[in-house]
Amino acid sequence: MSRLLLILLTSLLGSLPLLSCSRTPAAKPSPPQPFVFRSLDLRQQDARGRPSWELISPLARYDLQGRRATVQQPRGVIYAGGKPSYRIEAKRGTVLNDGELITLEGAVRIQVLGPKPSVISGDRVRWTPKAQRISIDQRPMLVDRSSRLTARTALFLIDQSKLELRGDTRLISQKLDLRVARADWFANTGVLLAAGPVLGTRRLGKGPAQTLTASALEGNTRDEVLDALAPVRFTDPAQNTVVDAQRVRWTSSTQRLSTLQPFFGRSGKLQVRGESLEVQLDQQWALIPTGCDLRQPGEKLLARECVYNWDTRWLMARGGVVLTRDANQQITRSTEALGRVGGDGLATFSTPGGRVNSQLRIPPASDRSPDQPERSRPPVVF
Repeated sequence: MSRLLLILLTSLLGSLPLLSCSRTPAAKPSPPQPFVFRSLDLRQQDARGRPSWELISPLARYDLQGRRATVQQPRGVIYAGGKPSYRIEAKRGTVLNDGELITLEGAVRIQVLGPKPSVISGDRVRWTPKAQRISIDQRPMLVDRSSRLTARTALFLIDQSKLELRGDTRLISQKLDLRVARADWFANTGVLLAAGPVLGTRRLGKGPAQTLTASALEGNTRDEVLDALAPVRFTDPAQNTVVDAQRVRWTSSTQRLSTLQPFFGRSGKLQVRGESLEVQLDQQWALIPTGCDLRQPGEKLLARECVYNWDTRWLMARGGVVLTRDANQQITRSTEALGRVGGDGLATFSTPGGRVNSQLRIPPASDRSPDQPERSRPPVVF
């Protein structure tokens, strides 16, 4: 054997472990490290080959064994009928089984695309693309124009364009804060349906809050219109005012309350009825456009319409005004009457200008004091 071969064999044999009766346990294989990709791009089509949804991320780590990808700054689009309908984004997320379940966390936003975009948001969502569902279990919120809806949890049914808000549901529109049992909102139309009981508050400065109660709510957040359903009660403690109505509409863009159905109200000692009502909250006036009926102890006023400013406490009645006083059964007719509500809640009326027709009945002799002269004339008309 040549010297070179002996050196090679010695070298090889020396590198082998010595055999003995004891065995050294084999080292456990280290788990495979996840792949780090520059970006992630997932796309899914519907049965007709149209785009269904997509999700991209500038940085992703992929675990081959668990089929799990963690992504940063994910962005996605959800399609309806092949057209983009919703844009979704978050700070981070996890994609399981190549898109069967997607969890997004951190400032999650789902924007409803269109001329009047709305935004659904939350801190954590679970998106199941195949079932077309997105559940939000942390701080769900809907913002649509001047309306903001919050709840404990929310479920977005993508195929129905329906957002279901459940638990401690609250609607804030301008200065009106409404609490309801639950609410359903439709992304394609802006229609809102909320089950009661409804309790609303409106605060003005440091004074007591105005309140609104109703059985349910219907409206449209895109049109900024909300209807409170019967029975409806509006209370203003500062003005000692209560209004009972059947269906009342709140238009947040103009800060107006209105009803087209008969109502009854009370302000101090003054009772009010009408066939309809408009209240302009920011300008502090109320209008009864049809069937004005005002009553207070000893007096009744009927007119086509009445308007009242609760800041100045002036009241005006117009059109076929009939003022009836119990004293002497006096009846005064005019085209217009002015009134002012005093601190005791009673209104004092006058008829400035224009033609006035008054009728009063003089009590019979049996009702007069002994020093009054006897008269047997019919009622006097002025």
